Amino acid sequence: MKPKLVRKPGRVLAWSLSMWCVYIAGLLQIVPYIVPYLDGYIPHWASLVALLASPFGAIIYQGNLHADK
Repeated sequence: MKPKLVRKPGRVLAWSLSMWCVYIAGLLQIVPYIVPYLDGYIPHWASLVALLASPFGAIIYQGNLHADK
């Protein structure tokens, strides 16, 4: 089966669960540099957990996610 590109990738990047896990992991890595006070409150393993959840977000059926709409 040949892979197809979606017409509106922005919608998929904004609404897919797997991408939200990646966004949260990136946010958890950046926030302590922006607000140094939060460095002691955010555990260092939290971003790893968010990244490990990403494949599970990719296999969950998301019926409301239609890239062509």
